[in-house]
Amino acid sequence: MNPDFAIVLNFKLNGQADADTLVKIARNIGARAVMSNGKNDLFKMACEKYTIFLANKQDGLDLTSENVIDTMVDNRKNGKSTIINVPVNNGQINENTQALLNTINSWMHMFGHAFNESQPSELTSSDGFILENRHATYQKYIFLNNLSDQIIVEGLSEEPNRIEWIDHRTELDFRMEDGKLIIDLVQPDDNFDWQVLRIQAHRPEDDIIHTEF
Repeated sequence: MNPDFAIVLNFKLNGQADADTLVKIARNIGARAVMSNGKNDLFKMACEKYTIFLANKQDGLDLTSENVIDTMVDNRKNGKSTIINVPVNNGQINENTQALLNTINSWMHMFGHAFNESQPSELTSSDGFILENRHATYQKYIFLNNLSDQIIVEGLSEEPNRIEWIDHRTELDFRMEDGKLIIDLVQPDDNFDWQVLRIQAHRPEDDIIHTEF
């Protein structure tokens, strides 16, 4: 399965269901793949419409709004996807499952791009863990769920251009000392258990010389 599919919704159908509506829900919360135990033709059509991958059915996890983000992040830390069971009874999603989807939606709305396209990094951090963008490796992401005043990152060969909370792109102060990147943290604007900051390192386009005609 494509490594950019960090979460996969596994629709477990019991009775009638609208494939278009369900695939749209997956698209809206940041999932890039779905699977289902039925209505494959209708799901295929809906997936083509919303540019979602229809994966072969596998066993998923029964998660809750309280543990879903922790599970997703832990799996991503280890380079894995998370398959999440979504029971659908006669086209209806129950209250607990809707709360689960709302939690995913809120978090992925802020961090979905970094989460979907990340892979393990060789960099280390004094708190949390670091992933990097598999398509643009000059972007690193630090995932934190216990905020201190300062964190130290090791493994960078040069000072980055910019460091920011992905949440509202709040810039953070930093410096390099003895080959270590020291980042001073401020509280992010939103209250998520898992926060993500972006290290924007030197990019190839930074070497393009500006010319005037």
